Amino acid sequence: MANLPAPPITRQISPRDRARPSGREPGELRDAARRLVVDGDGQRIPFGALFREHRAIVVFVRHFLCYTCKEYVEDLAKIPKNLLQDAKVRLIVIGQSSHHHIKPFCSLTGYPHEIYVDPEREIYKILGMKRGEAATSGRSSSARGDFDFRPR
Repeated sequence: MANLPAPPITRQISPRDRARPSGREPGELRDAARRLVVDGDGQRIPFGALFREHRAIVVFVRHFLCYTCKEYVEDLAKIPKNLLQDAKVRLIVIGQSSHHHIKPFCSLTGYPHEIYVDPEREIYKILGMKRGEAATSGRSSSARGDFDFRPR
């Protein structure tokens, strides 16, 4: 019988986190913010530029060939752009491959929001993310497809 992977590591941001004096970030985030990510056209941008001036939800995926990651991003693709715009929030996916894989992955998943890669895994390493399937859980709620982003 195969070993089940460990549960995912997540961090909930609370109002207490916002109370941190402006300009002060944890050292790891400050270091990661200086690293470059690459968009689908090969343009490099500092990671910190993605979230310093705007609220952002940043999702790191294991890799673009991971079935669970693909399903998760397919679920994220269902979030209407106008919902994010009204909330003044950017939805950003970060992968760890070549930027040449971004456009085919977006085509495959229907993901219309921002997506970048960290091809050398610098940000992943700085933030303590582990490599391989053993670092994640079995089926996420996303893989079960129980998200519904339609207005009620």
